[in-house]
This record gives sequence, structure tokens and C-alpha cells, in this order.
Amino acid sequence: MAMHKEKQSATELFWQIIDTAFQAGQFNNDLKSELILDQLKELTPQQIIDFEITLREKMEEANTWENFAAQTIIEGGSSDDRFVYFRCWLISIGKKNFYETLKNQDYLAGIDIPINKKYHYGEVHFEELIYVSTKAYIFVTKNNNEDESFPRGIADKKGLNYDEDSDKMKGKEWENIKELTQILPLLSKKYASN
Repeated sequence: MAMHKEKQSATELFWQIIDTAFQAGQFNNDLKSELILDQLKELTPQQIIDFEITLREKMEEANTWENFAAQTIIEGGSSDDRFVYFRCWLISIGKKNFYETLKNQDYLAGIDIPINKKYHYGEVHFEELIYVSTKAYIFVTKNNNEDESFPRGIADKKGLNYDEDSDKMKGKEWENIKELTQILPLLSKKYASN
């Protein structure tokens, strides 16, 4: 299996890892995180770095005003950190769901997103994805001293960041939360009580 992984492109391997974790873990973030980490621990240090770089590229790809609108509707509000965690979650639900959502965010209205029983918003965070490359890299290299040679440091040097300011967001900018019912009518209807 390791030989097959070496022949795959970094993006193919990335999605294979994510899809495998989502198929088994669905919306259970703890299980998905564990499954992703277990797969990364079987890779070379360079493949783990490539995973992190691909993750950052997908985070940038998902940095759109339309995704920001979707997250705001599902959760009944947003913040910079919550939007980062939402994009991690969007990636974690697999390649097909990720790209269908990028085409039309109302696609998420057809997904049975778990609802937080206490606060009544859709649970669309997966912060854990930010840390798996570092954990795997430490395990594989036996180096506990994170520096610029670690996956996060290398991705940062390439200018691939988690936190993107709104100036770098793609898509059609919106200013008022009242616009969201026009932008994403299906999601707005489904999460109207938020």
C-alpha cells in the first residue's frame, strides 16, 4: 500500500485520506481526526508536508464570500476563527461534498448536518484538522521541537495561511446578513430558526 501511495499525486493522496476518514467517521470529529492521523503516520515526512500544503491550498480555495454566507446561515453568525474551522469542516466531509459546495453552497442544505442541541446551530467546525500534520510529523520524525522545517512552517513560507483576511476572499461580497436569504435560499430556509 505504501508503494501505491508514493505514486499518487499529493492532491490525490490528500483526498484519499480525507475521504477514507469521512466514510468511516462521518460527522464525528474525534474519530475523523484519529483516522486522518493514523493514515498520516504511515507516510514519509515529505508526504506529510505535502498533505499540509494541500490542506492550505484547499483552505484558500474555500475562502469565498459564498462559503462565508453558508457558514453564517448554518451557525447563525460568524467570526474569523469560526470561518477557518468551517473551511476545515468543509474539507473534512470529502472531495465530492467539497467541490459540490464550491459550485453551489445551497448543496449543503441536502446534507444532514448535526445540530447542537443546546444552541440550535449546525455543527460545522473541525479545528482538529489544523493540528494533524504536526502530530503526524512529530510521530514520524521523532522531533518534538516544531520549527520552520515542520509542515506548518513550510506552508507558511509558501504564503499559504489559514487565516485569510476578507480582502483575499473570492466571490461576490455581501455586507448585510439580510442579503443571505437571496444568496442562499435553501440554506436560509433550512436554518431559519438560527
